[in-house]
Amino acid sequence: MSSFTWYCGTELPGEVMTAALEAYHFDPHFHDAWSVGAIVRGSCTFSCQGTAYVARQGDLVIIPPRVVHTGGTSDGVLCYGMAYIQTGWFDAHAALSCGRAVQFPDVVMSDRPLCDRWAAALTRDELADDVRKNELSAALLELLAKHGVPADQTLLADRDADACAELQASMSDRDLPKADVDVLARRWGMHRTTLSKQFLQRYGLPPDAWLRNWRVAKAKTLMMDGMPLAEVAAATGFADQAHLTRVFKRIHGAPPGALRQSGASREH
Repeated sequence: MSSFTWYCGTELPGEVMTAALEAYHFDPHFHDAWSVGAIVRGSCTFSCQGTAYVARQGDLVIIPPRVVHTGGTSDGVLCYGMAYIQTGWFDAHAALSCGRAVQFPDVVMSDRPLCDRWAAALTRDELADDVRKNELSAALLELLAKHGVPADQTLLADRDADACAELQASMSDRDLPKADVDVLARRWGMHRTTLSKQFLQRYGLPPDAWLRNWRVAKAKTLMMDGMPLAEVAAATGFADQAHLTRVFKRIHGAPPGALRQSGASREH
């Protein structure tokens, strides 16, 4: 039996989710936010950019925006809290703490005291949104100060990387256009299959799956703003509300109603 609880009050710099999972696995997906998780009980097996990881009780998990990863339980029950932090809020803390953009030396870090601090901010359901926000801010500043390193600004200047980057940018447009892989492939002198394979290697999902995930990310934003689910589905390119619900559940483990209800309850 698995359960998910979301907090998405207007005071929070993103979303907070707590989960208790057993025999559960997430398909490859990404978030349009920094994902910071604290393992409270059990262990989690997952991959990130094709590399396998195990996170255990007392570990922190840190995944940058748009980085494809999976998720799942090992033996027994897995309990954890996860923050999906808006990039602007994260970057402002990085500038304050480190004076520049940062990255982290690994996806999983063992730091029990800091993990406990994050878990307290993420998993206590009695916290008011403004209090939770302050605790998350303090935990993030400590995380950046202890483990953040200057980001590598090296850019890959080659045809395949540039073609993939242009394709990703075309799929990240706020109007959510359909990815025209054929047109881009011809412009870069590549076959459609070659571009799709390069995109999969670089970003962890084939173009169609990446675009579908991106549409879910945009749909989630509209739902949190209060748009009816049927209108959200139409606005983000899904066939109907049922189609959006199926894809949303595969990525997030719960239907859209779980996010909407928890957000409404926190705001009230």
